[in-house]
Amino acid sequence: MPYIKKIELKGFKNFGHKTVKVSLDKGFTAITGPNGSGKTNIVDAALFALGELSTRRLRAENAAKLIFHGSEQAGLEKAKKAKVVVQFDNTDGRIPVDTTTVTISREVHRNGQSVYRLNGRRISRTYILEVLSM
Repeated sequence: MPYIKKIELKGFKNFGHKTVKVSLDKGFTAITGPNGSGKTNIVDAALFALGELSTRRLRAENAAKLIFHGSEQAGLEKAKKAKVVVQFDNTDGRIPVDTTTVTISREVHRNGQSVYRLNGRRISRTYILEVLSM
């Protein structure tokens, strides 16, 4: 059965300009940390990358609120876009793609436009949902 191997976040919510990589193992994985450290934002990022359209479900007012706002105090600029990459292990071939690793990504720009990719190739949200539903 396919499982998520890695989630990469850049400019998504409280994750700034550096790319944050969260590696997950097969089986049970727990994400821990203090309040406000971004644990729930990791789950939001996975939902975002896999096609969630409701910004309310992602705990944001609109798509622009998903993009890192920067911090004057820390000297961090606003991000121009948010990008999340979810990497699946597909060694059993249950995801109908001819690779053992399947990468699904989504980026959103400040104007609200989203771009979806499957293994780096630009595709539609509908196609992502079709592939995942198989």
